[in-house]
Amino acid sequence: MADDLKKSSAATVQRNLLTIPRLADGSPRYARGWHMVGWSDEFEVAKPVARDYFGQRLAIYRGEDGKVRCMDAFCPHLGADLSAGTVKGNLLQCAFHNWTYDGSGQCVKIPYCDKIPPRAKTRAYPVMEINDTVLVWHDHEQGAPEMDIAPLQEYKGAGWTKGWQRFKITIKTHPREVMENTVDKGHLLPIHGFDVDTWLPVWNGNMCGELMWGKHTRLAADVKDDKLYVRSISHGPAYQYTWQIQDSGQFDSLILTAWCPVDENTLDYWFGVICKADPAQFTPEMLEAAAVGYCKASFDAFMEDVYIWERKLYRPEPVLCAGDGPIAKLRRWYTQFYTDRAQVDNAQFHNNNHNWTIQDLRDRMPQVMATQQIPGAATVAA
Repeated sequence: MADDLKKSSAATVQRNLLTIPRLADGSPRYARGWHMVGWSDEFEVAKPVARDYFGQRLAIYRGEDGKVRCMDAFCPHLGADLSAGTVKGNLLQCAFHNWTYDGSGQCVKIPYCDKIPPRAKTRAYPVMEINDTVLVWHDHEQGAPEMDIAPLQEYKGAGWTKGWQRFKITIKTHPREVMENTVDKGHLLPIHGFDVDTWLPVWNGNMCGELMWGKHTRLAADVKDDKLYVRSISHGPAYQYTWQIQDSGQFDSLILTAWCPVDENTLDYWFGVICKADPAQFTPEMLEAAAVGYCKASFDAFMEDVYIWERKLYRPEPVLCAGDGPIAKLRRWYTQFYTDRAQVDNAQFHNNNHNWTIQDLRDRMPQVMATQQIPGAATVAA
């Protein structure tokens, strides 16, 4: 069956491409926001790296000052690939004619000409490095970043495994499918074995997410009647943190997920896991092994989503029911990243659920529920 589905997907892809966000000239529009382009250790000092994202090639390099820089890869001179060039201190030199560019994309030196043409500049992208990940700011309007992402306090913190258990895969879909999963509570039991007791949405301008708890048949099955608590926060269109703890307190985890569009129907997806456990129950060696196992179990669960995403048809006007979660609202929230800044008003997307910690869900559940604005918020998609 899987082979048949793969063979029949071409027509589905074409139909999906008719509904993706596009610019006035018909080319695909990519989301405004921070996008991961790799793990930090993939960008060594003085070694330029090519990355193909947003339907184009990027040249990324780490200068001798340790700072990562990113620019459009093709030299405005005669189009050579700058990622094949040479890093000179904090500058990038083209391999074709040795034109040299700084981190802003400005040509600062031509070895055989004293006067630099005014248009000798390539587009540069703001870069942020947090949690051992490298992110670039993409914006069709080329404006400065309008949001920040705070690094994780837990990462490399006491008691947590050191560094991510991680993987990266390439998926044939549009990023909207990944983001929509954030509020699709209806798929949690049939796909992932998570029988959710309570599900609450998170809205905070350019952030969204979910708070939930219930019985998980895979990730909280070692102790009888143990509950799993989940807090997931997406920062903009493509960078997400997920905290998970249990009633038993045996095992805490923190998951980083991030994605970046390669082209209009392809994205790269990164996944990292760190774990923490009671040292009285787990030795460091046991915890590291548990982190490896947890990452594998999470990966297997994620691949169940991927199987659906790569084969599904995007319904612009889906038939929804009360138990689906706020999919329509999520879609409205998501459009802000494909809309010119002057036209964005995300004030309607706000509640205070982003302030609750993962520990609050377990230890202060009555207080969490008392703040919900909709009676019966455990079952109503707000």
